[in-house]
Amino acid sequence: MQTPGWLLHTESYAPRTDKDAFIDRSILSFLALLSRARTRGGKEEGKDRIDAFFKVTAVLVVLLLVSLTRSPSFLAIVGTLLLVALALQSAQRLRAILATSVSVAVFTSLILLPSAFMGRQGPALFIVAKVFVSVASVKLVSANTEWASISGALRRFRVPDLFILVFDIALKYIALLGDFALSMLYALRLRSVGRNSGKHASLSGIAGTLFLKSKEMAEDMYDAMECRGFTGEYKSSKRLRLGAREVALVIGLAALVWVFTLFPGV
Repeated sequence: MQTPGWLLHTESYAPRTDKDAFIDRSILSFLALLSRARTRGGKEEGKDRIDAFFKVTAVLVVLLLVSLTRSPSFLAIVGTLLLVALALQSAQRLRAILATSVSVAVFTSLILLPSAFMGRQGPALFIVAKVFVSVASVKLVSANTEWASISGALRRFRVPDLFILVFDIALKYIALLGDFALSMLYALRLRSVGRNSGKHASLSGIAGTLFLKSKEMAEDMYDAMECRGFTGEYKSSKRLRLGAREVALVIGLAALVWVFTLFPGV
């Protein structure tokens, strides 16, 4: 039997090259999102950690005092204490805290530029300093506290259970759906041969598949919670701990409130 001629020819398929910058940027953005979602707060080293309830209380008191003060002197005192706390952080945490705080402060300064041009530079700088101190304080507590502990602290503040449920489940499913979307992006990159002019259409297909997957996971979670008898009520399993560090934090907050009364502002 004679071999067909087409079997004897060597196939030389050379597809046109294409740039993968769009897919690479999408993958990097998802990786950045997952790195934040997976950490879900920090962990304070040592066995004598401060209870999350006192840390959340402290940051709420600081935010209230900073928002109410009209005294640059009191704001300078709070800023100095904040800088001391930031100096005790690791380089990675300090970089993350400053990145968010400086970005928000720069955005606020851009909004207040018209006021500065009209001759009110002092109030504009005062507001920017308030924003920086507030964001850095919240970020500092977030970087040193586990998200599960924050959920328990919110329950002690009588925050509605529905808010805590949405807060906790959203953080978990951002990581799960992010992993799923990242796998689809890797598959898209491996299967992209030659020039593809419809990359945005492929990304919209990934978004649609991600929506269907999220709906399926939500239904599965609802069935699992129903089978386990979840009634939507959050209970704090840990007892409130009052140690030496918690007492020192309460005394420090009381001193800060006293200093606030000494600088009423103008």
